[in-house]
Amino acid sequence: MEDSAEPSLSVGLGFARAQQQLKAIHGSSLATRSDEYQEQVHGVVKHLRQCLEQIRQLALFSSNETPDDYSTGELKLVLTTAYLGEALQKISSMDGRTAILEEAKAHYKQFLSTCRDLGIANQPEQPAEGTAASQNPGHSRMQKIERFKQQRAMQQEIDEIEARLARDSADDEDMEEVEREYAVKLIELKVHQVQDDLSLLDSELDMARQMDEMRKSAVQQQDSRAPSTEWRLDPHSYAQINPQTGRAARPTFNDRGQPMQPFVLTNKRQQIKDNVFRPGWALPTMSVDEYLEQERERGNIISGGGKEPDPKPEIDDNDYEALDAEVMKQREWDDFTDNNPRGAGNRGGNRS
Repeated sequence: MEDSAEPSLSVGLGFARAQQQLKAIHGSSLATRSDEYQEQVHGVVKHLRQCLEQIRQLALFSSNETPDDYSTGELKLVLTTAYLGEALQKISSMDGRTAILEEAKAHYKQFLSTCRDLGIANQPEQPAEGTAASQNPGHSRMQKIERFKQQRAMQQEIDEIEARLARDSADDEDMEEVEREYAVKLIELKVHQVQDDLSLLDSELDMARQMDEMRKSAVQQQDSRAPSTEWRLDPHSYAQINPQTGRAARPTFNDRGQPMQPFVLTNKRQQIKDNVFRPGWALPTMSVDEYLEQERERGNIISGGGKEPDPKPEIDDNDYEALDAEVMKQREWDDFTDNNPRGAGNRGGNRS
């Protein structure tokens, strides 16, 4: 630890500068997609990466040590990975978005791992997937409210400490303890914030991966579309694989320029001629029966079902009882419609 006191000073200065820049970005009124805002974000990312590289070269943090083994300035450097993950999330470029989010997640995980090894802050427990607590929306909402209240209380304490540091003189004996308390409070608050950001980051990562798959499938479909060769009189001579046999087709010419198989010379004139003497509309490629069979194989046609109802039997003209019953049924229906006009049951309509 004593050997790294001199190099860690430059690391601390770089970290303090990046911390102030990130704080300025939080209070910036610029649009997040503007060039000026993104330039500031990339500058913070560059400085934080330099700090992180120096920390790794110095091997400052070890699981065999405790927070008491570190100075206040060195303890603040634990926040480097958390700040770097936060800055990476602010990059709005869609090119390589998945890689950026994965890097931010890796830095968040590294920050939580370092805090866990050093025992700096107690990390809130997350309910395991599939449990009743994780599937209950009400329980999840109450947890979010409780975490929000805790973070707000922590932020108020940090603001009070910042005001005290700005107010008190630098030669105060208690300033070292106040600065150390300030660093610990920052780390504790950042642990809670990173836990919340990780859940949102996982959701954004899933969407980014889906977008990447959609782009890949679109490119593959575009590449698989071969140029139309219907105007060519000898299309198989242009292919390397014979579609009928599935074997490699013989080349049209050998190395000495001698023809290896029959071929037909065509030019633009033949293509124009073929396009003139053809219908001006798209011709069908399959019959109706073939289309229905194809849709049935895809599962787009529902067949089967229950037994069809029996048709209503016709009344015999000589069956007077059945005729009278049918007449009475019609009269009862007429009486019902007279006593219950259409819309009489609507509470809000048909009011005079």
